Amino acid sequence: MQQSTSTAVGSRVLVLDHDQYLSQASGQRMQQTFPEYAVTIDQNGSTSSTEAAYIFLLIESADTEASRWVQEKLKEKSEHQHMLVVTVNRPKASLIPYLANGLSGILSLHSFYSTGSSVLDTVRRFGVYLEQPLHNDLVRELHEQKLKDRPIKRLILREEDVLYRLTKNERAVLQHILDGHNNRRIAELMYLAPSTVSTVISHLLKKLGANDRTDAMVQIIKNGWVDALR
Repeated sequence: MQQSTSTAVGSRVLVLDHDQYLSQASGQRMQQTFPEYAVTIDQNGSTSSTEAAYIFLLIESADTEASRWVQEKLKEKSEHQHMLVVTVNRPKASLIPYLANGLSGILSLHSFYSTGSSVLDTVRRFGVYLEQPLHNDLVRELHEQKLKDRPIKRLILREEDVLYRLTKNERAVLQHILDGHNNRRIAELMYLAPSTVSTVISHLLKKLGANDRTDAMVQIIKNGWVDALR
């Protein structure tokens, strides 16, 4: 599927549809989204990217293959071009590091259709566009980069991530394990019998598929259920 008109390069928008997600009717809809631009939709890689000032990389999700494709396209763009990633669903924070590699923006397909022209205005004025839900993710990313060399004071269980997996007691015990307490100390802190704590830990290990307390900590860190307090 391809649609374009003979318009100056600075007025051209190129949409590279990596997963061939768009339908035949998408061309007309995109032209309505960018009425002042000539829009080209490329699903087979036959269009030269040098013909466009704005290039949108449309992917269904930021999986390994799509991420590798985005990296390759970023290497091909010229310094005068703006390249943005559009995801079918909500963009993920894993795309944020690409901003340091020349990416000019990240947005969802919904935002692409509903605010396309204003997205380009923002890119022209500020050089970058980031969909609103990603702002907090960006702040968190920058904060983590800033603090990565500082020692970890405490590991904090992200309770919202395990709320429906573990009981209240299991979550509390797991946090105490992260804090380095043994069973006797956990029993004292929770006002429980040591045997009760042992039973809770047994259930906890079974749910996590862990062999012991150390393995349990490894599992939840791998799953991203822990924040590091520095």
